[in-house]
Amino acid sequence: MVITGGGIGGMAAALALHRAGLPVTLYERAATFAEAGAGISLWPNATRVLNKLGILDQLMALGEPVTHFNLLRPTGRMISSICMGGFSTPALCLRRADLHRCLREPLPADRLKSGQRLLSFVQDAHGVTATFAGGLEVAADGLIGADGINSVVRAQLHGNAPPAYRGYSIWRGLAPHMDGLAKGHISETWGVGRRFGIMPLGGGRICWYATRNGPPSQPDAPEGRKDELHRLFRDWHDPIPELIEATEPAMIMKNDAQDRPPLRNWGDGRVTLLGDAAHPITPNVGQGACLAIEDAAWLAKSLAATPDAASAFRAYEAKRMKRTAYVSCQARLIGAIGQWENRWIVAGRDFVSRLVLSRAAPMRMNAVYAYEI
Repeated sequence: MVITGGGIGGMAAALALHRAGLPVTLYERAATFAEAGAGISLWPNATRVLNKLGILDQLMALGEPVTHFNLLRPTGRMISSICMGGFSTPALCLRRADLHRCLREPLPADRLKSGQRLLSFVQDAHGVTATFAGGLEVAADGLIGADGINSVVRAQLHGNAPPAYRGYSIWRGLAPHMDGLAKGHISETWGVGRRFGIMPLGGGRICWYATRNGPPSQPDAPEGRKDELHRLFRDWHDPIPELIEATEPAMIMKNDAQDRPPLRNWGDGRVTLLGDAAHPITPNVGQGACLAIEDAAWLAKSLAATPDAASAFRAYEAKRMKRTAYVSCQARLIGAIGQWENRWIVAGRDFVSRLVLSRAAPMRMNAVYAYEI
């Protein structure tokens, strides 16, 4: 079995197949195996899988368990606080690089191939052949495209339409830990067309993120990213201005909020998709990597149940398509609500959020976080 794409989804799939005793080789286009990005949240639906893969204890030692999610106004006034207890495994925040390393280390080194950029594939009734830049051709029983939102595998199967821009940019950064933050609490602050999130990661680090409405591919302001963020959030509650100030400018990343509409089918024959290649999602519910980890577990389960790759892939897709479409829709909706700009509507949003979240949060949390494979 061949996996293209060595990010979190591809690496989780490789580990899940390896643990199931299935031969797999992963090909990554970058010259080295490393995960870009700052922090990541792993919710109980994902930590449950990681526990079965045997790496949750290691991750717990590196990250910070989440006990509460707090929704705030820019003044610091609490809109709602949700307790994250009651699940069989904890929620956890940690550095993306630490998660990637813990997924990668148990895998045999000769099964991880870097510096290999996929160009195309062909398949027949007997197998699939992947062709890489430089002329390498690899034949396998099946091909799993885990190569991200701009997947080459997806483009060959479904066309090369661009992702959908959702109306706002996202900045992310890493800062040193600061006094005064409650242990185990993560937060998101909702303003008018802007948001700011804070996630303690353990190891003396905090991941933060910020959003602002605007056209796609917004250029940086003339004063630079850090000073622009200071200007946008200088009047917001502590420690938001302090976190921005404590972040090195080179550690501030900026991206468009993007996803894609759900597909009617993911794969064809001996080819399938996984993670962002199949169901890219905006980051508003912290489920991008979590869904990819779920995918990995279902994929391994389906391949272990039948030796025929095409049959296993269709069974896997049937288990995943409805759930991933639902979570993606929820993320898009929450992001749109959080980015509202009309001040009167925003005032009503905060009032309704306080009432609704206190009553509906357990049901919505169970629909996403209590999911088991």
